Formats: sequence, structure tokens, C-alpha cells
Amino acid sequence: MKTDNLLIHLQNSVDAFSLKPRHVDLIRKALPDTRITVAGGNSDFMEKLPEAESALAWVFKSDWYKSAPRLKVLFTPAAGHDWVATDPSGRVRTFYGSFHGRIMRESLLSMMLHFNRRLGKSLKDQNNRIWGRLDYNNCRGLFSQRVLIVGYGSLGRSMAELLKAFGAGVTGVKRTIAGIEGNPHVDRMITFERLEEELPFADHVIILLPGGSETDGIFTARHFSAMKPGAFLYNLGRGNCYREKDLLIALKNGPLAGAGLDVFAREPLNPASPLWEQPNVLITPHSSAISREYIDLFIEEWLETLREI
Repeated sequence: MKTDNLLIHLQNSVDAFSLKPRHVDLIRKALPDTRITVAGGNSDFMEKLPEAESALAWVFKSDWYKSAPRLKVLFTPAAGHDWVATDPSGRVRTFYGSFHGRIMRESLLSMMLHFNRRLGKSLKDQNNRIWGRLDYNNCRGLFSQRVLIVGYGSLGRSMAELLKAFGAGVTGVKRTIAGIEGNPHVDRMITFERLEEELPFADHVIILLPGGSETDGIFTARHFSAMKPGAFLYNLGRGNCYREKDLLIALKNGPLAGAGLDVFAREPLNPASPLWEQPNVLITPHSSAISREYIDLFIEEWLETLREI
């Protein structure tokens, strides 16, 4: 796709998510014939929006499309629709990022190895100068374990690729699996309706569900109860898909042995939340996609999409 007037507004409170001068240089080199404008802030972006034919933005509200009569295509690094709405009229094509898996799968792997290799105990023993070598006899390798990925989209595929390289058995879960064939990184695919019968066999359950009313509370107390004793749960999707009280019961009374949590129903996580106190919980502050390479990966994906549309 040829674009004559590109407007960019990619500033974020997370520095790794913000456009840098080197990124602008990269874009100018890739699109030498395009007029490129980097907005200085929200008001500057809105002022220049009427002339833009394409835009890169972190935030774009539904009613803003009326202020962009020449806009043809909008790109955002975000994977979800939380901050960038699709055009209600269907006039403007909206593209969301799908590159996050290359970063987030490393965050997931660090969580899984934290539990499998008992790294929390290692740090505690190191602080206390304890040589607890005999306490690692029950460690297990990913190559002998089964992993269940709930919400098997582009992010799940990337994670499955890495887990398969470690030799894990991987099952993907989607609402519908019609037409999904030839994925070399999963042993099989199932629908969400079959999730409860599959949970008793999974050593690790990874939740990658999007937010919204359709997934609100979709992983219930019944699902937690069906999990394999000693299993671990990881959530790198959105925090609305289960109730915190149900998770806490499963952590305190079983069957869960631990949980790696990057997202929560309310963020930041309340300092009074009992999750902070659980010794078998690893908490990260919605940081699983934060990396110095973030915007580089977005630009790489965006330029490739431009060539294809």
C-alpha cells in the first residue's frame, strides 16, 4: 500500500513502548516518498489528524474517525482493542499488533522455570547461606510435562513453538477449531467446551484470553477444581477471566501448586490484595511484553503489512 501522509503518535508512559528518533529514521528510510509527521502530543495529533491518510497510534477513540476524513488505515502496536477502537463505519481498516509473542513467550518461560526449577527457594537459600541441594529431587523438566494454552491465537502459537522446542506436550484451546490444520507446535486442538475434561491432565495451564464481557469470569471455580493436583496456572492475557477469590482458594487449598500472574482484574494490584502474600505466587506488573525491542518489532510487522495490503 502506498501512503502519502503518515501521522505518528506513539508516546507511552512505558518508555520501551515509545517511539525513539532511531525509529523515525528507520521509517523515513523505508518510506522515502511519504510525508511523515510525528505528533508532539494529543492535541497536536488531533490537529493534524484531518490530513492524515494513515496513522500509527496507541490510542484512537471511536468518534475520532469523524475527524479523519482522509484516513484509510490505522495501525496500533496493541494486541487488544482496549485503547484503539475499530471504525464504526468500516471505512478505515484497523490493524492490531500480533508480534508480542516473541517477547511474552520469554516472560512465560521464566515463570515456568521459576516453578519447575524452584528458583524462589534458591534465592531464599542464597540469602540464608543454605546449601539445600537435596531439596531439588522433585524438580521436573518441561520435556516430560503437558501444557494447556487457553486462548490459542497468534500469541499462543508463538508460545507453543518455544514450548515444543523444550519437548513439552502442548494442547491449544479455542472457541472454535474449524479450519485449523497443520499446526506443528500443538499435539491437538480442543474447543473451550472440552476444557474441563482436559484440565486434569495438564501440568501447566496458560491463560491468554482477551478482556471484555465475553470472557468475564469464563474460567470458573469449577475449572480450578478440575485442575491436576500440583499444576501451575499462568495468566498473561487479561485479569477479568476468573475471580480472585476462586484463584486464592485453589492456591491455598489445592489443587494449584502455584501461579504466575502478569495481569489482574484491577491494575495496579491493590496493596491489600491477599495475592501479594501467597508464597506460591509469582507477580509481575503487567510487564510480560515490555522489552527494548518492542517498537522495533512493531515497525517490522507494520512495514511488512504495508507491503501486503
